[in-house]
Amino acid sequence: MIFNVCTYVLIFVIEYVLAIKSGAEVLKADAFNNLSGVISTFLLIIGVHIASDQDETRLIGFPVSNQSELSNQKKVRLSRFRFETVFTLTTSILMIGIAVKVIGGGINDLLHAASQRVPNPIGIVGAVISTVLILIMLGINYFWGKKTNSAALLASAKDSLGDAITSFGTAISIYLMWQYDLKWVDSVASIIIGSFILLSGFEIFLESSLNLVDYFSPRKERQFKEQILTDPAIKAVLGVHAHYDGSLVTVEATVIVDYAMTVAQSFDVAQRIKMKLKQKFEISDAKILFIPNNINE
Repeated sequence: MIFNVCTYVLIFVIEYVLAIKSGAEVLKADAFNNLSGVISTFLLIIGVHIASDQDETRLIGFPVSNQSELSNQKKVRLSRFRFETVFTLTTSILMIGIAVKVIGGGINDLLHAASQRVPNPIGIVGAVISTVLILIMLGINYFWGKKTNSAALLASAKDSLGDAITSFGTAISIYLMWQYDLKWVDSVASIIIGSFILLSGFEIFLESSLNLVDYFSPRKERQFKEQILTDPAIKAVLGVHAHYDGSLVTVEATVIVDYAMTVAQSFDVAQRIKMKLKQKFEISDAKILFIPNNINE
């Protein structure tokens, strides 16, 4: 993660400096696009750091109840993971702000296209350097992501591909402007990149907001229910609710079982259901509430 931040900072500095020197607004827009990568990665690091805190008596410095110690410790651990979502939501708001600035600048330049000048080709160098560095970072993240089975690194590699394509497109745009004297391309390309940042920001904002209010896909919850019903001890499933704690999924289910089932048996059933859900859906935890069926049935 630190490597990603350093790489994106280097790319931003190179592109921004060369954007000023070349007068290429599209390169400046791409620099801000990569700046959003710096912000998102940095905030993710903070979120992961909070999530990895081992002190179960405090939550980011604030004391928590010591009642029901075992369940409370688990609750505190899961609550910490939600800070990843909080920081992701913050990132999306910053991305939207950056996008509005980039799009506004592009529209303003387009309205005053007559006074615009063709960018200096040195801007192409900045975009090419950005593309190469991002591809190197992508390759490293993908390699280590596969080797360590890290979802965060694999997701970072996937996101970097879009940034690499954007930077390459920026290089092509500057070349076309320089070669064919197409001044308007600079403004249009800036608006396109800004729109890309805006769309990504809104998507992240929507997903993070839904996660924070405990929304979960009904289709996925139906799959959880169907899996729980495959256990022979379960007579019916009254309800299934799943939610995110950061990127972790916790499932809560209320099930009907035989009235004669003992506590020990219900514990074994709960553990069996948890194991099956973890194996098939890679959830982090499951809470099963048992209700006995009618004694006369």
